[in-house]
Amino acid sequence: MTTPHALPVPAGPKDADRRTPQPAAVKWVTTAVAPLIAALAVLGGLGSFTTIRQAAEPHFGGLAWIVPVGMDVGILILLAWDLLMEYLDLPWPVLRWVAWVYIAGTVLVNVSAAHGSLVGSVIHAAMPVLFITAIEGVRHLIRRWVGLTSTSRIERIPTARWLLAPVSSLLLWRRMILWHITEYRQGLDLEHRHLLEVSQLQQDYGRWSWRWRAPLADRLALNRPPADPPAAPDTAEEARQDDQMMAIARQLQREVEREGGQLRRDRLGRRLRESGFTIANYRLTQMIAAVREESAGQDAK
Repeated sequence: MTTPHALPVPAGPKDADRRTPQPAAVKWVTTAVAPLIAALAVLGGLGSFTTIRQAAEPHFGGLAWIVPVGMDVGILILLAWDLLMEYLDLPWPVLRWVAWVYIAGTVLVNVSAAHGSLVGSVIHAAMPVLFITAIEGVRHLIRRWVGLTSTSRIERIPTARWLLAPVSSLLLWRRMILWHITEYRQGLDLEHRHLLEVSQLQQDYGRWSWRWRAPLADRLALNRPPADPPAAPDTAEEARQDDQMMAIARQLQREVEREGGQLRRDRLGRRLRESGFTIANYRLTQMIAAVREESAGQDAK
């Protein structure tokens, strides 16, 4: 006997199954890398100190040294605060953008001091670029770590999917934002069920005319996340209810065939509700597909 089952949810790695680095290894790597990043920041500041001080002397005179020092200290404060905000899962990208603008300004002043020399320009820009890359690597690591432990951060859609299917990826991204779906695999599953409901409406009311012929309740339901499918029946009572609903669906299918029509979701749902059953739209879609398949198999015999 054919009974509808919930759509399979793509299996994703559970938190307990994720491979996490050993705390000791993380501690040693952090201890080794943090001083190197700090040294890179100091060297970059010293490398541009003289050039920026000389550029500021016409405007600040003897206090020109406070310009490069103030800019470097401000950049470090902004980046450190940005990393802290990322760690607390309260990102505010303005901090990072302002720091980038200041770094770009220091690079521009230093490149102009090279007087058009390509080698000099590359040398002046090398350490700031390395420092930005290192900081962005740390920020990416924090974002990934916070994303694994936070239930509010929305997972990104893989770049490969954007390249291979840009339109469907845009629709998936839009629904993940509107429905606040945090996991990419869960978003794929909900998108699949959404498309199944749309295809059922198209089959019942026409490929294009379903947008105004379908019942308002069914059209409004498309703007909400599909209901989470319940687990497969584990008890005899649930299995018995499924058998009863399938029997009603088969009977209604025979009535519709005698009338020369086609079984539709709203009619089956109304019949089941009159019989005292409550069922989700996606279950109605599966049930209709099951009885149609049974009917087609009997006709083939």
